[in-house]
Amino acid sequence: MKTIVVVAGMILFTFLPLTASATGLTSANAATIFTSCQTIANATSSALRGSGKTTKMWCAVVEREGQLLLIESTDTNGTPSAPANSDAWRGSIEIAIAKAYTGLAFSSNDQALDSRTVGLLTRMDGAGKPGTPFVGTDAGTAPLFGLGATNPFRGTSFGAAQGGDDAVNNFHHGIVTFAGGQPVYDCSTHLLVGAVGVSGDGVDQDDAVAKGAVTGGGFCLTP
Repeated sequence: MKTIVVVAGMILFTFLPLTASATGLTSANAATIFTSCQTIANATSSALRGSGKTTKMWCAVVEREGQLLLIESTDTNGTPSAPANSDAWRGSIEIAIAKAYTGLAFSSNDQALDSRTVGLLTRMDGAGKPGTPFVGTDAGTAPLFGLGATNPFRGTSFGAAQGGDDAVNNFHHGIVTFAGGQPVYDCSTHLLVGAVGVSGDGVDQDDAVAKGAVTGGGFCLTP
């Protein structure tokens, strides 16, 4: 009887959907999330590239403690060290990574706090109440507030080779105070397991692609 139960359990596990590990997202999760990110980016109209053109993004995925699992371009599957002729903005590489960390750093198992909300809460002009119309959007004031702080110098401890400072398996950190960084929750356990950062177009487009990457990858945006 015990043998039957064990075998049945193994068979059941085989058909379970892909979920995060007990400590957060895995490389397999990150690949699934990127596939969703790429699909949505390729179907999202660009706010900046001209009529009829779609977005070209850098998509970053970090696990629960902020370790970078993946950073790739949606137009060519390029990486920082081998961009494969991607036309996505190079400045968006570090922005995407920092957006992912921002979505993780201030979220918890109890509350999600994405990078757009972080931006609203850090405004000093009195307009930062979450939900205020247009603040932090393409049509609103200061949609890229904090841009100058998104590409800090990082020393050789991250790797001195070209693209090495953006390599996976490192802890990059960085805080971005505009949209495009979303926390990732396990929909079954309701636990925070990582985050996604997207950069490469208007802030509304970045945010829409980031949200779609999370949900399309089988995860949730809130606990």
